[in-house]
Amino acid sequence: MQDRGPNGMIMNRAQFLRLLGASAAATMMPVAMGSGLSAMAQESELVVGISSDINTLDPQMSPSDVFRHTIRSTVFEALVYINPETLKADPMLADSWEIAPDGLTATFKLKPGVTWHDGSPFTAADVVYSLKRVQDKNVGSPFAPQLVALSNVEALDDHTVKLTLANPVPGLLTNLAVIQIVKEANVPQINTAPIGTGPFKFASWAPGDRIRVERYAEHRNAPQVGAIEWRIVPDSQARLAGMQDGTLHMVALVDGKDVIQAQGAGIGVLQTKPYILYENFNINTKRAPFDDKRVRQALAHAFDRETYAKTVWFGFARPTINPVPPEMATYLQESATMYPYDLDKAAALLAEAGFTKDNPLKMEILTIQGFDTLKSMALILQDNLNRLGHQVTVRELEVTVWLDRVLHKPDYDITTDNFNTGPEDPASMFNSPNLAPAANVNQWNPEGYADLVQRAGAELDPAKQIELYQQLQKLILEEMPQITVNHLPLFFLSTEGAKALVIGPSGIDDYTKVVP
Repeated sequence: MQDRGPNGMIMNRAQFLRLLGASAAATMMPVAMGSGLSAMAQESELVVGISSDINTLDPQMSPSDVFRHTIRSTVFEALVYINPETLKADPMLADSWEIAPDGLTATFKLKPGVTWHDGSPFTAADVVYSLKRVQDKNVGSPFAPQLVALSNVEALDDHTVKLTLANPVPGLLTNLAVIQIVKEANVPQINTAPIGTGPFKFASWAPGDRIRVERYAEHRNAPQVGAIEWRIVPDSQARLAGMQDGTLHMVALVDGKDVIQAQGAGIGVLQTKPYILYENFNINTKRAPFDDKRVRQALAHAFDRETYAKTVWFGFARPTINPVPPEMATYLQESATMYPYDLDKAAALLAEAGFTKDNPLKMEILTIQGFDTLKSMALILQDNLNRLGHQVTVRELEVTVWLDRVLHKPDYDITTDNFNTGPEDPASMFNSPNLAPAANVNQWNPEGYADLVQRAGAELDPAKQIELYQQLQKLILEEMPQITVNHLPLFFLSTEGAKALVIGPSGIDDYTKVVP
């Protein structure tokens, strides 16, 4: 599902003073360089502003951007980590691996000496449990599509795990990079007191206020900073003020206007490559009249992606209708000219579907509090359609309410959203909660789609794989189950010491070298 200025929400005076008056807890402390950390470094605290809250502490149940860049990146770990420079898998909980020549088995040697935050040893049994739990239909993990080809997982000994696959999966390591390993005995308490193996251990979560993790000194790559506290500050101007007065050391997932303001104020900006994320409208294809592709195609023509990129994202965004970025070998070149902004075309398609000024299309667009660009998207589409005589409303929801309405118990027409592109491998994108055949936000799974996704993900010949993924793009662009708007980098505002943050393409960040 997987993520970004004012959203109309006003902080009350107490909230604003609490944010700006927290400097004692956010005092900047020096880090001693050399072989060890000073006591001051261990006690130091990184304070990060975020726009919205999380809805669970279970890493196998939340695909949200805020969760990925907080708890998932610090408390938990996966077998591998996608290196943002190479887009290849680096060891994490796995020390090494061997994939059979036929691609049907993969054997992982685990890092020795790893412990859970309660001090108990991490073993192969934890990996077996975690992968099976993600696959369990009764659990309902949104990451289950990443393991669709996994037919068996077994522990050969305490530090060796063998995966057996129903078919070759060229993107296996990419898929495993988003599957965090959990401790079976902790699962009954994981939503309130999670235990992981990561460089930080969970400390506390005050819903709607803050999330806190603390340094796990026994980690093999112990962090430089003693603690991280993410403060939920919905108003972008308050987040910027926190950076200016030093009560915040970093702001995560900011918008284009925040970048412009930060640059003018001399605040540092961290930026990923320009294709990590895409913004989109998800469409409930099970609900009439959005089960008619003519209506969905009309909506695609009714949104001005070029103007949105220039005016809302200040040129940082690249307008597109295709979720697959041009940097990927599988990109469909002809998609660059598809679905231009054309209100006449939109009106004609809606008229074909039975909607005119005399019989207007009535719909509601949902959007998430704290994500100002997404709200702007909703308002732009609303204005364009209403100019054609239709009746469109926009409703802004707190993130946990939005998750219930969109993901858990689908009850919506259209919603704004954003997702990671998975630039390391196209299978990651087509197995995401946005596009996975068996379970996607759009509830879209036409005949032949699942088979095509499976064949593309299992194809070892690069030329044939490109052909299959381009067939998938053509199908999506014809059926338009979701409307892609742009490709984006991720932006964080940061102090000089916080610039050591490594932002991962799969949404897993490395905070271990960060200092306030």
